[in-house]
Amino acid sequence: MNIQKALAEFITFGEQRDEAIPVIVSGSADSNKTHYTLSTAVLIDVLKRCLCNEIDLDDLELWANVIESRDDIDCSEHDGVIYALSNSEQMGELNHEKLAQILKLIAK
Repeated sequence: MNIQKALAEFITFGEQRDEAIPVIVSGSADSNKTHYTLSTAVLIDVLKRCLCNEIDLDDLELWANVIESRDDIDCSEHDGVIYALSNSEQMGELNHEKLAQILKLIAK
Protein backbone atom coordinates (compact mmCIF):
# COMPACT_ATOMS: atom_id res chain seq x y z
CA MET A 1 0.00 0.00 0.00
CA ASN A 2 1.44 3.38 -0.94
CA ILE A 3 1.14 6.55 1.17
CA GLN A 4 -1.71 8.01 -0.92
CA LYS A 5 -3.82 4.87 -0.52
CA ALA A 6 -2.93 4.66 3.17
CA LEU A 7 -3.98 8.26 3.82
CA ALA A 8 -7.22 7.74 1.91
CA GLU A 9 -8.02 4.60 3.94
CA PHE A 10 -7.21 6.31 7.22
CA ILE A 11 -9.08 9.55 6.51
CA THR A 12 -12.21 7.84 5.21
CA PHE A 13 -12.16 5.20 7.98
CA GLY A 14 -11.95 2.62 5.20
CA GLU A 15 -11.92 -1.15 5.60
CA GLN A 16 -8.10 -1.25 5.39
CA ARG A 17 -7.60 1.50 7.96
CA ASP A 18 -5.66 -0.72 10.36
CA GLU A 19 -3.28 -1.77 7.58
CA ALA A 20 -2.83 1.87 6.57
CA ILE A 21 -1.65 3.12 9.95
CA PRO A 22 1.84 1.52 9.82
CA VAL A 23 2.33 2.90 6.29
CA ILE A 24 1.43 6.40 7.49
CA VAL A 25 3.60 6.15 10.59
CA SER A 26 6.63 4.90 8.65
CA GLY A 27 6.25 7.47 5.88
CA SER A 28 7.31 11.05 6.27
CA ALA A 29 4.84 13.90 5.88
CA ASP A 30 6.41 15.43 2.77
CA SER A 31 5.55 19.11 2.97
CA ASN A 32 6.41 19.61 -0.70
CA LYS A 33 3.64 17.35 -1.96
CA THR A 34 -0.02 16.91 -1.09
CA HIS A 35 -0.99 13.26 -1.04
CA TYR A 36 -4.60 13.75 0.09
CA THR A 37 -7.12 16.59 0.20
CA LEU A 38 -9.87 16.41 2.79
CA SER A 39 -13.14 17.07 0.97
CA THR A 40 -16.36 18.35 2.49
CA ALA A 41 -18.11 15.11 1.50
CA VAL A 42 -15.57 12.96 3.37
CA LEU A 43 -15.68 15.21 6.43
CA ILE A 44 -19.48 15.10 6.51
CA ASP A 45 -19.46 11.31 6.11
CA VAL A 46 -17.00 10.83 8.98
CA LEU A 47 -18.97 13.14 11.28
CA LYS A 48 -22.26 11.41 10.44
CA ARG A 49 -20.71 8.01 11.09
CA CYS A 50 -19.46 9.26 14.45
CA LEU A 51 -22.92 10.58 15.33
CA CYS A 52 -24.30 7.11 14.52
CA ASN A 53 -21.70 5.58 16.88
CA GLU A 54 -19.93 3.81 14.02
CA ILE A 55 -16.81 5.83 14.87
CA ASP A 56 -15.78 6.44 18.48
CA LEU A 57 -15.28 10.04 19.68
CA ASP A 58 -11.71 9.22 20.79
CA ASP A 59 -10.94 7.82 17.33
CA LEU A 60 -12.35 10.99 15.77
CA GLU A 61 -10.09 13.15 17.92
CA LEU A 62 -7.04 11.03 17.01
CA TRP A 63 -8.10 11.23 13.34
CA ALA A 64 -8.23 15.03 13.51
CA ASN A 65 -4.85 15.17 15.27
CA VAL A 66 -3.23 13.12 12.51
CA ILE A 67 -4.79 15.30 9.80
CA GLU A 68 -3.71 18.47 11.57
CA SER A 69 -0.13 17.26 12.03
CA ARG A 70 0.52 16.08 8.46
CA ASP A 71 1.83 18.51 5.85
CA ASP A 72 0.92 16.11 3.05
CA ILE A 73 -2.80 16.33 3.85
CA ASP A 74 -4.56 19.44 2.58
CA CYS A 75 -7.32 20.31 5.03
CA SER A 76 -7.17 24.07 4.47
CA GLU A 77 -10.85 24.24 3.54
CA HIS A 78 -11.73 22.77 6.95
CA ASP A 79 -8.91 24.04 9.18
CA GLY A 80 -11.29 25.37 11.83
CA VAL A 81 -13.23 22.13 12.09
CA ILE A 82 -10.08 20.01 12.30
CA TYR A 83 -8.70 22.36 14.96
CA ALA A 84 -11.93 22.12 16.98
CA LEU A 85 -11.97 18.32 16.75
CA SER A 86 -8.32 17.90 17.71
CA ASN A 87 -8.00 20.45 20.51
CA SER A 88 -10.48 19.54 23.21
CA GLU A 89 -8.35 21.37 25.80
CA GLN A 90 -9.12 24.71 24.13
CA MET A 91 -12.49 23.91 22.55
CA GLY A 92 -14.08 21.84 25.31
CA GLU A 93 -14.75 18.12 25.44
CA LEU A 94 -16.00 16.60 22.22
CA ASN A 95 -19.52 15.18 22.34
CA HIS A 96 -22.33 14.31 19.96
CA GLU A 97 -24.10 17.63 20.51
CA LYS A 98 -21.02 19.57 19.39
CA LEU A 99 -20.57 17.24 16.43
CA ALA A 100 -24.17 17.84 15.37
CA GLN A 101 -23.59 21.61 15.53
CA ILE A 102 -20.40 21.33 13.48
CA LEU A 103 -22.14 19.12 10.94
CA LYS A 104 -24.98 21.61 10.64
CA LEU A 105 -22.49 24.42 9.90
CA ILE A 106 -20.56 22.39 7.32
CA ALA A 107 -23.63 21.05 5.49
CA LYS A 108 -24.95 24.52 4.68
